[in-house]
Amino acid sequence: MAIPGAGMAISIVSHDCDRTMHMRIPAVILLVALLLVIPSGAHAPRISTGDVVVVPDAEKSYAWYGLLGKPGETDRYLISAEAGTELRISTSSPDPGTAPPFALIGPGITTMDLPLADISIPEGYGSIVVPVLDTRQPPAYEPFTPMALYEGASLSIPAPASGTYTIAVAGAEGRYLLATGFAEEFSPAEWVLIPVSILSIRVWQGQSLLANLLPILAAVLAGAWWFRRRNPAPPWPWAWLPAIAGSAFIGSGILVLIQMVLAGRLTGPVPSMLLTVFFAAVPVILGLLLVRIAAASGPSPSYRERVVMLILGFFGLVFWAGLIAGPVLAMAASLMPGTGTPGAS
Repeated sequence: MAIPGAGMAISIVSHDCDRTMHMRIPAVILLVALLLVIPSGAHAPRISTGDVVVVPDAEKSYAWYGLLGKPGETDRYLISAEAGTELRISTSSPDPGTAPPFALIGPGITTMDLPLADISIPEGYGSIVVPVLDTRQPPAYEPFTPMALYEGASLSIPAPASGTYTIAVAGAEGRYLLATGFAEEFSPAEWVLIPVSILSIRVWQGQSLLANLLPILAAVLAGAWWFRRRNPAPPWPWAWLPAIAGSAFIGSGILVLIQMVLAGRLTGPVPSMLLTVFFAAVPVILGLLLVRIAAASGPSPSYRERVVMLILGFFGLVFWAGLIAGPVLAMAASLMPGTGTPGAS
């Protein structure tokens, strides 16, 4: 004997389970991605006492984040250059009064300045000690990280001879940033991984890694709550992918604005903050477009919607949106099957 409504009840339970599963999958993917990021971000990019760092390219711009554990400690950087190559070197620090001086030791240098701390100068080499000129200057604003930095010592000279030069950094206890090179160039992998590098920099600054992830996690939770209330039974089960990806995009933009405000409390408003606002606004706009696609999608996204999700995911990587996981979810969504005719609106 058939029980009236039994088939309907089973169908409803089944669909609820499917919807829950499709909601959990992107959330789990995002959580796993964040957990993979945390170990890499937890290792601050600082130079341990006694380490010798080899700078790969004298011309390419690098930022080396270090920590002098006690006064008199010295960190050494080796940089090879051909004669005539510009050696551009500077130090700075997020903390007032701790940007250290440095010494440049190498072939062809005719001066013999007294070395910093206990640094030996090989025979036939010379040395230049570059002091910190003025520790009373207000911090400068760095728009890409963003961060307030107190400038220290600075030097720019053509290499007097071909060979390997040593940059010896020594000074007061504290964090420092050593900038080498002048050519702003990145490999695709370096560019995509910048969000992870920035998390490492935040840990080096002394900030909490969890606090830096909170804006993204909060945006994802708020976005999931809003999307479930607006569309409790999305016709396309995988609509949760672009919804969560878009929320992660928005959260990363908010994080940039928060860091800009923190830095701006020290530097005051400066024109370069407009560049930071641009890099914060683009992820937010991309995220809103993804959420809109998720909310408006039918049983099967059209080919146009799939291409748009793929493009938005790509630009998310370009503009450091969603901490890599967000763009991956957006691009994955473009490949997910629909419940109707593939490519149908």
